[in-house]
Amino acid sequence: MSFSFLAVFLTTLFIATITPGPSMLLALNHGICFGWRRSLATAWGNVVATALQCVVSFAGLGFILAQAAWVFAAIRWAGAAYLVYLGGRLLFGPVDMVADGAAVQGARPRRSLFREAFIVTASNPKAVFFFSSLFPQFFVDGQLTPGKAALLCGSTLATTFGCMMLYATAGQRIQGLFRRARFRTVFQRGVGATLVGFGAGLALERK
Repeated sequence: MSFSFLAVFLTTLFIATITPGPSMLLALNHGICFGWRRSLATAWGNVVATALQCVVSFAGLGFILAQAAWVFAAIRWAGAAYLVYLGGRLLFGPVDMVADGAAVQGARPRRSLFREAFIVTASNPKAVFFFSSLFPQFFVDGQLTPGKAALLCGSTLATTFGCMMLYATAGQRIQGLFRRARFRTVFQRGVGATLVGFGAGLALERK
């Protein structure tokens, strides 16, 4: 793969990854609540799930999922339900769930943040279709070699990790705003409503 092809691939991947979605919103929220260091666990949860999705797409299971509608539907509904659950906690739960980061740094273990990010990422089957359609565009000779797979997968994971940490760091930067009770309330309810919206959209989407 030439440098120009790799540059186009990385640009395409970065734009698709940095676009706000459930995983990035979760990273922002964790950055606000727990700081960027603890949010490393969030980023790694996303990376591990993304790695599995890359392997699935390379193995051709994107095609299988497209043919087995019930498999896609099961994953989609599970992911939708979890997003609605997370959003509901923020939308209807105590406002202190999103609080000044310094006050809650040790409130949750890193494995909990990892697990939450892993589930949110892994329960979105659309990523498999995205990778299945994106990766072949950069097989110049139409062949998939272990080296090419490692390069594409490694680049994807590095980009994913970087974007997650950008959101988490941005979250930590605006922690000071959360000393204002009204802002804290509006933000938490907004994040909750957005996650519920993502979940509902995932459930209602036909493909």
